[in-house]
Amino acid sequence: MANLVSPPSEGSKERTIKSGSKRAGMCLLFQLAAILCFLSACAPSPRQAAQALAQQHGFTERLFPTQTFTLYGMYRPGLSPHPETLRVYIEGDGHAWESRTRPSANPTPRNPVALRLAMADPGSDPVLYLARPCQYVQGENRRQCSKRYWTSARLGPEVINSLDAAITQAKAACGTERVILVGFSGGGGVAALLAAMRQDVVFLGTIAGNLDTDAWVDLQGVSQLTESLNPKAVAPSLQHLPQRHLSSNTDAVMPPEISATFCRAARQPESCVVISGVPHGGPWQEYWDYDYFSGNP
Repeated sequence: MANLVSPPSEGSKERTIKSGSKRAGMCLLFQLAAILCFLSACAPSPRQAAQALAQQHGFTERLFPTQTFTLYGMYRPGLSPHPETLRVYIEGDGHAWESRTRPSANPTPRNPVALRLAMADPGSDPVLYLARPCQYVQGENRRQCSKRYWTSARLGPEVINSLDAAITQAKAACGTERVILVGFSGGGGVAALLAAMRQDVVFLGTIAGNLDTDAWVDLQGVSQLTESLNPKAVAPSLQHLPQRHLSSNTDAVMPPEISATFCRAARQPESCVVISGVPHGGPWQEYWDYDYFSGNP
């Protein structure tokens, strides 16, 4: 007599299907987790991305230890064995805020506009890109990196003094006598403050520069930069310095009226140039006139 095998019950079928579906779901989750882990490991950090970008244009990393901070920079030597002018590009505020009310833990820029400006400089002078305090630096080089230095004290005296010391170090290393300062966004305010304290600056340029911090905080409805210097205050002392300030009427972050008050205070209203169609983090290197100033005093 043949052995008879009873077919599985409906309940056992359901349990088998559910068990198989659960295993398939877990397998899919593990696969997704592995993919995300792989992508995270492969994605370059902002510093790695900046390094790769800069190396393509002949720049190498430099670190500048100063009294308060260690500053990060990129340097490209000039074509002359005896250069006379160092061109300095100063970064903006970077990734200073996670949200409108929460400061970032790391202000390193995701979009280094000033670095792109430096890389596009076609001149034969040596070029220095300078990041702001606590941008790009790691480990022991992140000393003194309190969040106040990219919020209320972003243009504080110790910030300006550190950038001043870094420029002096770079100038001595390459043997130049003069300095051209160009700054993007908050770096524009830094450049203006540096131009007022240094005796070797022969040209000041800003792109979407925060040149009147009081007017800017009022316009944006944000907290006062209580520990910062206002670049507009030094504008009268710069009235004889060649300068150019570029802004865009489609830049909602730093509209043209911010630099316009500075240009009026410097008695150089013609130094403010307004263009259209460029957002704050846009390709400013395509609109900046690198030949506007040759470096001759």
